[in-house]
Amino acid sequence: MKIGVIGGGRVGTALATSWREQGHDVTVSTRKTVAETAAGAEVVVIALPASAVADALAQAGSLAGKVVVDATNNLSGGPSGLEIAALVPGARYVKAFNTVFSTFMHDTPPATPATLLYCGDDTDAKAVVEPLISDLGFDPVDVGGTEATPWLEGLARIVITLAYGRGRGPFVYRFEAS
Repeated sequence: MKIGVIGGGRVGTALATSWREQGHDVTVSTRKTVAETAAGAEVVVIALPASAVADALAQAGSLAGKVVVDATNNLSGGPSGLEIAALVPGARYVKAFNTVFSTFMHDTPPATPATLLYCGDDTDAKAVVEPLISDLGFDPVDVGGTEATPWLEGLARIVITLAYGRGRGPFVYRFEAS
């Protein structure tokens, strides 16, 4: 699969490295190559601070018809996930990769797969994203349509607070059926 990652920080680099190891054709943008990266991809992953998203999407041009995966967390200002979805009209929006730490996007603990939650309205787009989640060693769990985006953002804030605000450090979580 041709994946364009907009953002070469910890999240973008970890995702790109893992997906390349799984045989995907991955390009990571620089600030000057956002449009080129987006144009050549079937899946575009937004892996930026939320405050940088609007400018990057303006550079990207139309993403209509592409699967757009929003991996952002709005911790320092910028658009929410629902606002990001509105910034990509005609794109097939999926919120994913924002509730796990970048450390585990490449080095997933080898025990029972940890859970990675995702959501979006486009069933076919989610069917594209689900194996990308599995490629990282996670158990993908679909939590619903785009209306669930704020729930994932809230969970991310809880996870980040536990890790850094409460001193627990990065961790994974697992949902298990009884």
